[in-house]
Amino acid sequence: MIATGTLEQDKAYLWSKFKDPVFDPDTGLDSETIKANVLKLAEELKHLPHPVVKARAFEYVARHVRIDVNPHDWFVAFGCYDRWNRPLDGLVAKWDREVDDTRLTTLQLMQNLKQSGACGMGKDFDHSVPDWDALFALGFPGIRQRARSYRRRRQDSGQLTPEAEAYFDGIEITYTAILDMLGRFRDHALKHADGDERVLACAACLDSLIQGPPTNTYEVLQLIYLYFMISEYVDRLQVRSLGNLDRTVYPYYRKDLQEGRYTEAQIREFFAYFMMQFASIANPWGHPFYFGGTRRDGQSEINELSYLILDEFDKLDICSPKLQLKISPNTPTEFIDKAVDIIRRGRNSMVFLCEPSIKRAMMGYGATEEEARTCDITGCYEFVPRARGNTTIVAYLNMLKPLELALYDGVDPFAGIDLGCRTGGLDAIRTFDDLHAAYLKQLGHIIESAIRCANDFEQHLNFINPTNAYSATIENSLATARDAFHDGSIYNISSILTAGFATAVDAMMAVREFVFEKQELSLQQLKDVLRDNWKGHEKLRLRMLQGRSKYGNGIDAVDFYAETLSRFLGNKINMRPNGRGGFYLASMHTPPRYYLTHGQKTGATPDGRLAGEEISRNISPTMGMDINGVTALIRSATRMDSALHPADFPLDVMLHPATVEGDEGLVAMRTLLNAYMQRHGIAIQFNVFDADTLIDAQSNPDKYRGLQVRVCGWNVHFTDLSRKEQDMFIRRAQNISG
Repeated sequence: MIATGTLEQDKAYLWSKFKDPVFDPDTGLDSETIKANVLKLAEELKHLPHPVVKARAFEYVARHVRIDVNPHDWFVAFGCYDRWNRPLDGLVAKWDREVDDTRLTTLQLMQNLKQSGACGMGKDFDHSVPDWDALFALGFPGIRQRARSYRRRRQDSGQLTPEAEAYFDGIEITYTAILDMLGRFRDHALKHADGDERVLACAACLDSLIQGPPTNTYEVLQLIYLYFMISEYVDRLQVRSLGNLDRTVYPYYRKDLQEGRYTEAQIREFFAYFMMQFASIANPWGHPFYFGGTRRDGQSEINELSYLILDEFDKLDICSPKLQLKISPNTPTEFIDKAVDIIRRGRNSMVFLCEPSIKRAMMGYGATEEEARTCDITGCYEFVPRARGNTTIVAYLNMLKPLELALYDGVDPFAGIDLGCRTGGLDAIRTFDDLHAAYLKQLGHIIESAIRCANDFEQHLNFINPTNAYSATIENSLATARDAFHDGSIYNISSILTAGFATAVDAMMAVREFVFEKQELSLQQLKDVLRDNWKGHEKLRLRMLQGRSKYGNGIDAVDFYAETLSRFLGNKINMRPNGRGGFYLASMHTPPRYYLTHGQKTGATPDGRLAGEEISRNISPTMGMDINGVTALIRSATRMDSALHPADFPLDVMLHPATVEGDEGLVAMRTLLNAYMQRHGIAIQFNVFDADTLIDAQSNPDKYRGLQVRVCGWNVHFTDLSRKEQDMFIRRAQNISG
């Protein structure tokens, strides 16, 4: 097998593949025509159950979407890819509106929560992970055949209800369309190969996948990519993990080398082109896959392929895919050192997840030890029993808003929305304990409101977006004939996330110090100052901004309140029944950009923050407020019990380049990882910055187009951030450098 060109020669095509694609119009219809025709088709079929209507719409797209097999790539191209303008978006949006208009009783409450900035909410179809092991073992035709077997069992036992029949019809139509689509790709490749060996190899790969499961490394990677594109682009369900690649692909890799099918260099090339697909797609949140884990015998899953993949990722210098590393005491030191070395050189699209802490959290909600050992890492840092569970994110709490509501007796002071919880306002607050109690009552009321709304809309997820492609991979879904993303999995989890946790703690501590201890001003005076956004009180603002009682500095009195707030969240949320046959879990994860959007809807706060400024993210300190070093930060973060937040518990750490130089720097970073893991931390990620570099990058962006920044659970280029976001990173970098 001879490659047509090198990766460097092909990068121009790869970078344009999803951003500015060019397709032969003879291969199919443009995206807008397909979307319009999908809606017409759905209207003609509206008398049929939704799984069947959606499957027929899927079939239409599979038959008519433009396609390409290009000599500059090892992977096929789907026409008109656009994450924000997918072919079935109009159909799903139509069914979504129907639910809002005719079925929900809490729509106004949900709008009030969102408009006030108290809590973001939404129907989540962005966190599926298929059973990759089943897909590898069975392939697309085997997945269809397995579904047929489960259908026959129901039919033979007289249990094929109309709902079950529609469920299996949706899968049958979808997987038949998938195989037909692969045939379109294969035939197009053969017709246009013109002797190109790469295109012919792609055609042979596709033909093999039409016949059965993958047989080699290239076919496995092509299958992963195909399923991802089919699910995300055609079936409109985001795939939030490409799987445990070093574990799942390793047997194919070893067999290919042993049988002389591919050389190591060729396999490296496959992985490089594979990762470039996701760099080119440039989803703002990145596309994850993960490394490692622990085998049943207690040994690490890290193997020689783990190092190879990490090597190729390092060479590419890309923001996506984002890499997740399952670590435990058995993880080879050499592998950890390799990863942290890559991070300290600026390729920091990685997060470390601590297996012992994940096990502790998962078994706390009823997962078995085996389910915890084999769990999938998904999304940004979430974890879920492999092929047995799924997670939706239904609500995003603004942890600062309850303080505003406590001061204004349940009425948002800026939107003027009454959220309906009375704590008495200032008249009822005589001590800090009174304020703390009012804050928790307002927070609890927001949580109860969010759960009420989520229970209302989540019972309709399978009506809005039947997940035919995904459900077929989940055996419990087949056994129950219920949608795997609704209630057909064993663990149907809904998680509630937070933004502004540290800023809320800082704000409460500032009130305690300046109002109730030092008595520099009354609570009424503070309320007036905040309402005016500190106008005329800049000196007071700076004193409160620079106060010493800030979370993230290892201060016992502050960390005590962080711990109690964390415990309140866990106790209030965990194991509550949800609207799709599962339960809720608490999370300390801040979702994409909610640290900005919630901040924009929140007035000035007692910690010195101005109205509209961003708020803290994850379990990390407010930007720039951790000044006592990373050891103190880890002590603050792990004062909280991570098992109370079994959806996820991530910490962002910023380090100065001088502290991680040379061999001693590797030891220092590894020591931090071990300390965090030993104290039951779950997810941890690093930025290694020098403030002067960031300042120069802000002034001269053209010089720093490749400068990466880890933002919550994904990577971006620093120069793509807003000025305000850049300023916050600079502030934190300045503080860690002293």
